[in-house]
Amino acid sequence: MTREAPITPEGLMTAKPNDMKVMKPKVQSWSRSLRNGVLTILIPLLIAIILRVFFIEMYKIPSSSMEPALLPGDFILVSKMSYGARLLKPVKFFKQKKIEYVRTKGWSSIKKGDIFVFNMPMYNKLSDSSSNIYGACLVKRCYGLPGDTVLINNDARSANDSAAQMTAQPNDFNNEGISLMKELRNERINNEVINDAGMNGMQRKYSFFPRDSSLRWSLDNYGPLYVPAKGQIMELTKRNVSWYRNILRYENPNSHIKDRSLMIDSKTVLQYTFQHNYYFMLGDNFYNSRDSRYWGFVPDNNVIGKVAMILFSIDPNGSGFKKFRLSRFLKTP
Repeated sequence: MTREAPITPEGLMTAKPNDMKVMKPKVQSWSRSLRNGVLTILIPLLIAIILRVFFIEMYKIPSSSMEPALLPGDFILVSKMSYGARLLKPVKFFKQKKIEYVRTKGWSSIKKGDIFVFNMPMYNKLSDSSSNIYGACLVKRCYGLPGDTVLINNDARSANDSAAQMTAQPNDFNNEGISLMKELRNERINNEVINDAGMNGMQRKYSFFPRDSSLRWSLDNYGPLYVPAKGQIMELTKRNVSWYRNILRYENPNSHIKDRSLMIDSKTVLQYTFQHNYYFMLGDNFYNSRDSRYWGFVPDNNVIGKVAMILFSIDPNGSGFKKFRLSRFLKTP
């Protein structure tokens, strides 16, 4: 009888790796799934933040102060990069609780006639320790650039004594103006442009900026008034210190006005160089807009961005499908 030869270790070594199938269990990586989930959320969020901070943001128009260019119910897209994106200085904010901005280089500069969104200058918030004047969001048309002299004469609106083509016609006063005597309350600033906040019983006969009782200025007879420009030197008098006192205190938080004279470090300043550019803003609804004629100049740091287009529009007084103003879809104001 022939015996089978035993399998030797050498025999085992002759087996080819391909002849042996190794079954590996499928193991799902929990950490990889978590990472993919977090990235799925964070990447779109980061893109949205970058777009909103640097490029574009949507606002809603709640009032009629910019009619006919902008109507109540218009949803507008505002370009941040047109004039440069405004970025908060984190060190100032977290350490000193102070709001200050730095602006990136923009695609263009502000031009007369531009419609842009800005923070209402809350000059009544100025104090010795704070220069935060960033109020509710407003939208108006730029009428006076830095260095211009604004003059509104009868029905013709002009800057630098050059009459504009458009004239204003009076209409009913609807009390949708910004409060002149006290700070705005219950400001709605989340994605809504607040043109106006009502004040009951307001009449057309009240003082206009710069609140000089010797002036007889009105809505359609206003000025001449110089719009301050950065680097411009002004010889200070008791009268112009009174006119520009808000700007002087805004640019010099530790200063004060005494006997209609500017005092810095207990010294009277006789000549002053402006540190910022300012803008004079008007609403297209000429007799129904609270604008620079009431609260003064807009500092350059308060500018948010240029109105690029009307994304869509919903008539707040309409019903059903008629609420949608199809003619205003993707319209340039």
